[in-house]
Amino acid sequence: MNKSPSAEYDLISRLQDVLGNQQAGDWKLLIGDDAAVRRCGDSELIITTDISVENVHFSREYMSLEEIGYRAMVANLSDCAAMGAIPDGALVQLVFPSQEKEIIRAAEQIYRGFAMACGTWNFPLVGGDISAGRQWVLGITLLGRVPSGGRVLKRKGALKGDCLWVTGLCGASAAGLEALRKWKRCEIPDRYKGFLASHIKPLPRVEAGLELAACPEVHAMMDLTDGLSKDCGTLACENKLGIILNPDPAQIPEEMIQLSDELGVLWLEWFLHGGEDYHLLFAASPQFDPLKMKDCTGLMKIGYFTEDASGVMFQSGDERTEVPPGGYDHLKSEIF
Repeated sequence: MNKSPSAEYDLISRLQDVLGNQQAGDWKLLIGDDAAVRRCGDSELIITTDISVENVHFSREYMSLEEIGYRAMVANLSDCAAMGAIPDGALVQLVFPSQEKEIIRAAEQIYRGFAMACGTWNFPLVGGDISAGRQWVLGITLLGRVPSGGRVLKRKGALKGDCLWVTGLCGASAAGLEALRKWKRCEIPDRYKGFLASHIKPLPRVEAGLELAACPEVHAMMDLTDGLSKDCGTLACENKLGIILNPDPAQIPEEMIQLSDELGVLWLEWFLHGGEDYHLLFAASPQFDPLKMKDCTGLMKIGYFTEDASGVMFQSGDERTEVPPGGYDHLKSEIF
């Protein structure tokens, strides 16, 4: 029996119980995945939402308002990618601190970040709302559409024997945040600035999500937001299977190992528990060939699904150890 992956997962389950058996109508998927899914004629629409709160999800000490706006939109784009959908339009709810000076100029800077993401992935920001409050809060609702002939990928669907893949290096964002805390923006050594980019300007894998959804060997997918250990726990729980993590250490870049040595932090801590990488975590049959992907850069096979274990285990040689859920938990007071 798989343990619950997080207190947040338990809360969502309890809220689903409160709502009871809702009349879904044309809604094919409700609460519990990266996005909700609605049938609309012959097509399918997805809708997702995300909140970024100052001093919880971001700090102005490390990021400009433009970067904060861009990154907030990316969080929604990553959910869209995980469903195999194309972004179609966004609504923004903006709470600004009442003591903020030059609020109009500050809001414009945040919207430049929104505009950068919208322009890059070709969708409009169609409306929203604003309010005064105690700190910056950016709430975004994103609508997406599944391409004609495409399919929605869900968290459920993994099969025993499936391999676990990720579209990029786990822990790069966490490494970038640690580098920021150590050196600030201007003093980070050049060799570590790639990790800074991973944290400040992450790349949602929208194109990869579409391609993976079109691949019949891919059975389940979710975006990697709260850390590998926690998100793997969610996949294991949803699919009633265990996950064995056995990444190849040779896939870890030398710069990450050097940075971990310099800061006195194990790179494996970043890899397992670092969040906000915005990669895609997916289950695929052993027949999946990454070389058939148009862009296979960064794809890593890091484990497999099994009935011989529950939860998440890490395998090194012949030894297996349980991986407790780490990363970000919304029900804990984790702030900058």
